[in-house]
Amino acid sequence: MKNKQIDKEKVRYLCRLLFDLTKISVMYVDNSDEIQAEFSSHYIINPFYNDKRRLLTQLLTYPKYISVPVLQPTNNLENYIVVPVVDKKDNIGSILIGPVLYREIEEETVIGLMKDSDLPIKKKADLLHYYSCVPVMDKMTLIRAGTLIHYFIYGKEINITEIIEQGLPQNHPSLHVRSHLDKTLAKRRQNDLIHHDLMIERNFFQCIKDGNKEKLVEMLENYESLFEGEGVLAKSSYLRSQKNSIICLIAAATRSAIDGGLNPELALTLSDLYIQQIEESHEIQEVIAIRNKSMYDFVEKVHTNKAAGYSRPIMLCLNYIFNHIYQNISLEQLAEKSELHPNYLSKIFKKEVGKSVSQYIQEQRIEEAKKLLQLSNYTISEISTLLNFHDQSYFTTTFKKVLGVTPKQYRNNQ
Repeated sequence: MKNKQIDKEKVRYLCRLLFDLTKISVMYVDNSDEIQAEFSSHYIINPFYNDKRRLLTQLLTYPKYISVPVLQPTNNLENYIVVPVVDKKDNIGSILIGPVLYREIEEETVIGLMKDSDLPIKKKADLLHYYSCVPVMDKMTLIRAGTLIHYFIYGKEINITEIIEQGLPQNHPSLHVRSHLDKTLAKRRQNDLIHHDLMIERNFFQCIKDGNKEKLVEMLENYESLFEGEGVLAKSSYLRSQKNSIICLIAAATRSAIDGGLNPELALTLSDLYIQQIEESHEIQEVIAIRNKSMYDFVEKVHTNKAAGYSRPIMLCLNYIFNHIYQNISLEQLAEKSELHPNYLSKIFKKEVGKSVSQYIQEQRIEEAKKLLQLSNYTISEISTLLNFHDQSYFTTTFKKVLGVTPKQYRNNQ
């Protein structure tokens, strides 16, 4: 790179080439943070920013002496990879590739971001539109795009690990953990603040995995003494520290319940709901009550699941039906999932569950319809359509056959 002007033209060409190839927005910003080139299929500015200057302030925080691409997430879930353009150790600009999302953003997440930033609710529609326009791309693909640009500029291969390690600024607190480790260990041992025996922890989560309600209740009643020596997970607030500890507990219990055979989607959703309750709590006793209730809930569901005594192929089928109850489900799909011949699956399903596959699916749809009638404002016709009944009349007939009342009567009686 002997001539800066030639380099800048080369950079603009590379930006255009990458955009044409990926359709991901690409910007070239000079060392005065002025945009010299921009290629994008849309020019919508995130409503969280007044202008692009605020965005650039977040993205151009990397040390100016490096030439390695830097992953730069924003505070609003967008992701960029920034490729520094360096000539003879002088930074002459940056190539910004993005924004991309690693997954689609749900409305609840957008509302949460708005609350965090005190953004008025009238901005919700603009934000939802903005996030719907941002392309979804996995992190490794984004990294490879940065690696490709880096190679074109410098003619050097680069290890992806180097890029990931550049993701934190030099003064980031996590980079100083190692320097505090010995000091913290010494202080805890001097004050006899040793973490609880890991065998106790293993026994606790084994209770959930086994569905052992009695043993879990006993351990919860003695929780504080059994888990004496827990670390401080938030220096500024005892309540926050306890919340963090219990969130970790719920996360581990969720995995134990899944290992014990609980439907993963059910377990993970249950975990999400309890963690949301923890976050919304303002008193320590309430947080502890949620801790106990969540543990009871997990062990009870695993216990009930194990009591049914289903074989692995049948459990795979039941989980598939649970997860796809709003879709059409065929015996052939279940057979493929369980790796059994449809005729054999039909036979063992009837033997273990006590009813045919079609009857079980129909009853599960009626169970789901009950919840929608109780908890939603969907019309009976909409519920019928959602649950893949042929028409509302057939839905009503089936509902009454299973429960003895029509959907309308059921809703009115709730």
